[in-house]
Amino acid sequence: MHLSIVTGASKGLGEAIAKGLLEKGHVVHAFSRSKSDIRHDRLIQHEADLTQLAETEELFQKLMDSVQISDCSSITLINNAGMVEPIKRAGEAGREELRRHYDLNLLAPVILSQLFAKWLKEFPGKKAIVNISSGAAKNPYKGWSAYCSSKAGLDMFTKTFGYEQEDERHPVKVISFSPGIMDTGMQAVIRSSSKQDFHEIERFKNYQTEGKLRSTSFVAGVLLDLLETDFENGRVYDIKQFL
Repeated sequence: MHLSIVTGASKGLGEAIAKGLLEKGHVVHAFSRSKSDIRHDRLIQHEADLTQLAETEELFQKLMDSVQISDCSSITLINNAGMVEPIKRAGEAGREELRRHYDLNLLAPVILSQLFAKWLKEFPGKKAIVNISSGAAKNPYKGWSAYCSSKAGLDMFTKTFGYEQEDERHPVKVISFSPGIMDTGMQAVIRSSSKQDFHEIERFKNYQTEGKLRSTSFVAGVLLDLLETDFENGRVYDIKQFL
């Protein structure tokens, strides 16, 4: 049995990844604030607000307790859930806005990755973690100080985690994957911001009008194809490498 766990799987890229995994025969556990419209006998949906870290950890522990890992040939965790808000210059966002942002974009994937590694320390089968990154991890944008820094932090966690796993008898392979610009709700949020808060807003509006936004199903396909290769542990991959 191939088991996959996907966060933020009720819409956008996460939903497309879940669909792709189901098509490949995986059992999929989906964690999201709301349930997806997908109905499948191999899809188990968990309603969870990943900005609430204690509750998220408790729910993930229940999942781990329910799985008979001896039945699995591979287990994959895809940390996809994320937000771009607050779209504000540094110094303008409130403390609670920032807490929710960093808890969802950085702390939740770090905590879930740690739980995953401890859970499967002696599991000899294939085990992998994917952290969904962004070009914003490498490039600063005015108004995205939170988003850029949380994604940069996640990429460095990926690199360090992968480096540490080299010391393990049964290492987890972990990568970051930057999916590029897609036709998602996050893009709609970006386009609805103001020029004052987000300097690049016109460029992002043009991505839509000029048809430059890739479909989530296409991006999910590229990622799932990558996972079937002997990918490099701790590496940050960008979809541009595969186009």
